[in-house]
Amino acid sequence: MGSVVNLHPVFSAHELEQIEACRRGDRYALQAVFVAHSPYIERLLGRIVGSRLEVEDLLQTTFMAAIAAFPRFRGEAQVRTWLARIAVRTAQERLRSAAVRRRGSLPDLEESPDPHPALDGDANLELQRRVRRLHEHLEAIAPKKRVAFVLHVFEGMPIDEVAALSGASVTATKSRVFWARRELLRRARRDPLLRELVAEEEQS
Repeated sequence: MGSVVNLHPVFSAHELEQIEACRRGDRYALQAVFVAHSPYIERLLGRIVGSRLEVEDLLQTTFMAAIAAFPRFRGEAQVRTWLARIAVRTAQERLRSAAVRRRGSLPDLEESPDPHPALDGDANLELQRRVRRLHEHLEAIAPKKRVAFVLHVFEGMPIDEVAALSGASVTATKSRVFWARRELLRRARRDPLLRELVAEEEQS
């Protein structure tokens, strides 16, 4: 197995050693990588799919796919970025599946992906209700548009970064964000809470 191609970004000696161990399938190195990056990947998946039960399953699927793909990892991006690409692809595939479309992605209140532990009980329930309403509307948007919109607007990622994570061109990504926003704004005309949520997310 060849050495990692150190293109971008520049890895430290420790990172290179860890990557090589992961490429060999060393379970301790793999576990260390997944523990380090799972909070970010879990939050990213939660933003996209909305359901904690779905997130847990997708997180496991993402890491299983990463284990299989690590021997081909060449170091062209940070490990976290590489894992995020796998996660986004996995989420898009799940959103396209007929089974998930039939079930919908709305969690029960206790399954909301973004509870805020610093809030009291009533405020936390209200936050979860608002998040749930937002994902109800997002469920009506085509998966690729939904993912692009969430990553760009809610996660604040630049269009080129969203394009890279999604495996799409910059032009296609811009179009997806535009049409997703247009659809949400159309729906917001009938839902004042959605209008408020979209405004808050775009300002945050």
